[in-house]
Amino acid sequence: MDEYTPTLIALYDCGAWDPERVAEFRLTVAGTAALTIVAAGGCRIAEEWHGSGIEILDTGTRVLPAEGARFMRALLQPFGMSYYDIVDESP
Repeated sequence: MDEYTPTLIALYDCGAWDPERVAEFRLTVAGTAALTIVAAGGCRIAEEWHGSGIEILDTGTRVLPAEGARFMRALLQPFGMSYYDIVDESP
């Protein structure tokens, strides 16, 4: 069985009363991960991940958006963040 690859992951800011969708990552046809910021004020953490990659927990290695499927899977790691929620909204 192939490893699951999400195609749409949303990032919600949970710092306010109602969670607000602030960014989304999509797996493109070209096989890379694209970032769309949907919050008027931007989303620093999503921009940082897209620019510098995501560290794979307990390994010290980073995965870049150019790695597409690996990057999307890395977004689903248990980060333990209290102010953001990462939601797999793949169809």
